[in-house]
Order: sequence, then C-alpha cells, then structure tokens
Amino acid sequence: MKITGIKTYKFSVPTGQNILDPHTGQLLSSTAKPWLFLKVETSEGITGWGEGSGEWLVPSVEATLHEWSSLLVDQNPLKVTALTEDITNRIPWKGGPVFGTAIAAINMALYDIAGKTWGVPVHTILGGQRRDQLRVYCGGTIFRSPEEAVSEAHRAIDQGYAGIKGNPLEDRTWPMDISAIENCTRCVAAIREAVGSEFDILLDAHGSPTPELSVELARRVSAYQPLFLEEPVKVGSLEALMEVKQKSPVPIATGEKLFTVKDFLPLINQRACAFLQPDTGHCFGITTMIEIARSAEQAQMLMAPHMAAGPVLYAATLQADAVMNNFLIQETHGFAEFNRCVEHNWMIKDGYINIPQDPGLGINVKEEDISQFNYEPLPYRQYRHLDGSWKGW
Repeated sequence: MKITGIKTYKFSVPTGQNILDPHTGQLLSSTAKPWLFLKVETSEGITGWGEGSGEWLVPSVEATLHEWSSLLVDQNPLKVTALTEDITNRIPWKGGPVFGTAIAAINMALYDIAGKTWGVPVHTILGGQRRDQLRVYCGGTIFRSPEEAVSEAHRAIDQGYAGIKGNPLEDRTWPMDISAIENCTRCVAAIREAVGSEFDILLDAHGSPTPELSVELARRVSAYQPLFLEEPVKVGSLEALMEVKQKSPVPIATGEKLFTVKDFLPLINQRACAFLQPDTGHCFGITTMIEIARSAEQAQMLMAPHMAAGPVLYAATLQADAVMNNFLIQETHGFAEFNRCVEHNWMIKDGYINIPQDPGLGINVKEEDISQFNYEPLPYRQYRHLDGSWKGW
C-alpha cells in the first residue's frame, strides 16, 4: 500500500458566541472557528483523516501540508512514526506551531489508516486502553457574573460533564485589577454553592496575567477548590511559572503553547506545575503526545490535554488519552459543530465519555458536507487595558 495523494478542507463553523469586552468593546470570543481537515488517500482505497486546525494558523498549515505532499506520495502509510519523523528531520528549523500542527495532522491521518488497515482502534496500536472511560469537562466559558456562571455550570451538568472551565480576569482593566479578581471569586463561589463539591471548577487565565495577579486570584478562590488554574503566566519564563506554582494554593496547569518533548522537559524536570496540557493538534501529533505523557509520568505529573478545535483532533486525542497511565481529565466542547462534520458514537454521561472501539480514529468524516462549508479568516483579537496597552495572550 502506498500514499497516492492528499486533500485539504478549510472551512469555518459558527460558535454561537459574540462576547465583547465590557470596557473596550473588543471581541473576546470567536463567532466562527476555522478548521482544517486533511485526507490522506492510498492505493488500497483506505483513507485516513487528520486535522490541522489552529485558528489563525490555518492558511499557513494548509500551505505547509501541500508543500510536503511530495514527501508523502508513494510512501508506505503504515510507517506512521518513521514517516512523520522523516519529514521533521528534513527541515532544519525545529518546533513551532505551524510545523507542529502540520505534522500532527499527518500523524493522525496515518494512524487512522493503520487502524483501518488492521481493523483495530488506534489505542490498540498504541499498546491498549488502560481505562474504560474518560473524565471530561466543558471548556470555553467566560465568567461574566455569578448568575451567568451558575447557569453555565447547570448547563454543563445537564450535558453530562464532570466540570466547567471559565476564563477569569478577562475583564481586567489594568495589570493589577483587583476588581476582576473579586468578580471571578464571586462567580466561583456561586458555582460551588449551587452545584456542590463533586463538580469540577477549572480556571484558564490564558497566560496573560502578571504572576502577582494570578497568585492573588489563586489565594482568593482556593476555598472553593478549583481543580486547577491554567496558564497563570506568559509562556517563556520557567522562573515565573515556578514562583506562581510555589505560592499558589490551587494546582497549576499549563502546556498548550508548547510543542515538542524538549519544550516540556524543563517543566517536567523541575515539576513546575501539577498538570500538563499539550494539544495533540499542535505537539506533532499522537506520537509526541504519548511521549510527553510518559515523560511526565516519571515526575508523577498528570495529563489534562488541551482541546480547542474540531472533531478529528478530538478523536485523535481520545485515542491518546485511553493509553495514558497518568491521564486526569479531557477538555471538551463544540459537540453541536462536531455533529455537522463527522459521524461518531461518543456519548457523554455522568462526567465521562466512552472510548471508541471502531477501527482507526473511530469516526467517519462527512466529506460532502464539509466541502460545502465556507471559510472565513479569523479576526485578530484586541485584548487591551483601558490605557490601550496590550493585556492578552
């Protein structure tokens, strides 16, 4: 069997969100998400699907995939790791989100082909599932007010999730805005009072606050037992991350903006956080995700993989989650959009999702449907303080 060609599908799906910063009027949430699906075709008629979504990265990743098509055609798709590593080795520049996302899409698609060829789910190829189901939470909520926060939490419970993740400090107007902390604390307190102690509350600071602001937030919300505080500081300073980790009474999670095993090793070696959050869609795929998890296991760190894109990526991530010894919980959202693009048998109930048992990634892409969807470039957000200075990302 040989690879005969690739196809890409670039399209946008509406999110139903249009949340504006109450102080600046700037867009805080995306009204539509751009996704990029990769189809790898073979001489035996078996096709594999991967995903190269990355919000603003989509056009660059698509161009990269087509540039690499000559490195894929006529190759054996069953040489999954060897083939993706061969492409990486041919490029003198290592790492980064564009290369990491393009390789990830190929890696997923090749695993999909291998599973379909051998009639087994990808997790069997990876060594076999180590659990019967996966704990999941609903991500992507902005805590505006205690009332809205409680409403979102009840909605997540009704949908079967074990928890909800909100974005604290989005409404801060300057680097040490204590009023933003106070509002977030009221929201977290209201959720905890409304839903009890068994429901997980997670907080995602998006890597933009100062260490001091994140530490103060952690101190104030710790009484309500959040599962973790995600990305409390900007990526790039291990020292800043370590300072927050040492001072925070809330466990720290991070990793979505890192890509290679080498990127993660300093955090693992210093045990600079409690939970790691690589994204299968950016960290060079399933192969690297598993390598990161195994390295983290040696430091007794748990995995809470990041997920903010489409259903093919989600399917690949579930396959990796199934084989991790140190899996904690999986970010999940967008099922309404997922259903427009793929056929699947996922079911979320009582805080868990089932592990797919169908061959490959366990999904069928609605190719004819996605070929009809339009693509809209994602506008760049403007996260700014009241004085006009940059505050986000």
